[in-house]
Amino acid sequence: MTVARMRAARFYEPGQNLRIEDVPIPEPRGDEVLVRVRAAGVCHTDVHVRSGRIPLVPDVELPLILGHETAGEVAAVGPGRAGIREGDAVVVWGARGCGRCLLCHSGCEHLCNQGTWLNGGYAEYMLVPGARYLAPLDGVDPLQAAPLADAGLTPLHAIRKVLPRLRAGDHVVLFGMGGLGHLAVQVLRALSPSTEIIAVDIAPSKCELALKLGAQHAIDGLGDPAERIGEIAGDSGAAAVLDFVGSDESLAAALRSVSKAGILVIVGMAGGTLPVSAFTLPSEATLTTSMWGSFPELEEVLTLARDGRIRCETSVFAFETLNDALDQLESGEVLGRAVVVP
Repeated sequence: MTVARMRAARFYEPGQNLRIEDVPIPEPRGDEVLVRVRAAGVCHTDVHVRSGRIPLVPDVELPLILGHETAGEVAAVGPGRAGIREGDAVVVWGARGCGRCLLCHSGCEHLCNQGTWLNGGYAEYMLVPGARYLAPLDGVDPLQAAPLADAGLTPLHAIRKVLPRLRAGDHVVLFGMGGLGHLAVQVLRALSPSTEIIAVDIAPSKCELALKLGAQHAIDGLGDPAERIGEIAGDSGAAAVLDFVGSDESLAAALRSVSKAGILVIVGMAGGTLPVSAFTLPSEATLTTSMWGSFPELEEVLTLARDGRIRCETSVFAFETLNDALDQLESGEVLGRAVVVP
């Protein structure tokens, strides 16, 4: 009996490139759904897993197929056949929480460890635990929808943390105009039109993109961006700062930029640290982190895309060049989001 096979990019150990191999196409059982992958976004998280900066959980099974930004269509469903049909165009909610643990039951299913370490979308087919992890595309191009599963969802979740604190005309600073940051500009513009957006990046091309997408100001991240932010926002500082980089330099500048009673949200995972005390934080400022987002928020991001209010800038790579895409993302060469097409 011949077993159908597919190409998959598999992670074996930190410090090594992903290996593109022929492996059996998984067969859906129970409520599982097999998705034919049409596009997979390339995220810094996968760069960090490949390099070893993000450690593996103890019970993860290797080799592992990475990739958590995936769009395609349903190729097959298990005998459960709950709420999905073959041919349906979908995007996968990458969190894929277990639905049973304390985090899942407290509304934080996107923080569950299960989904992060299941086989992902860097393959021709992806096995999804159930239909509840699939959102319909309803006309959104898979090349757009795939990166929205993280690069769009994560900024929206972070921005939702600051929206209740914003007043008309407040300044919000966004550090990092990469895959997440350039979508953050658009999401913030869509949800809070009266906000003054200050974008920060070290690449002139990304600053130009931020202005094109709706930021009122774009600042060179080299040197002392906090000084320039102060000139724009005033001595009191910005009401909210979101750091999509997370380096020592960006965190230090972000801390200097936030106002008293303001909020600083750390999203980026560049490995930076921030000394925190009652004397380093502005009085009554809030410091928090933000991670990924919920399934309803993914549906909200897709609606924004469907309505033409956000659009992901994409750089498309052939599947065989996935490691090149990861290399270029790591070196800061990608404008917008890298997307691979199996």
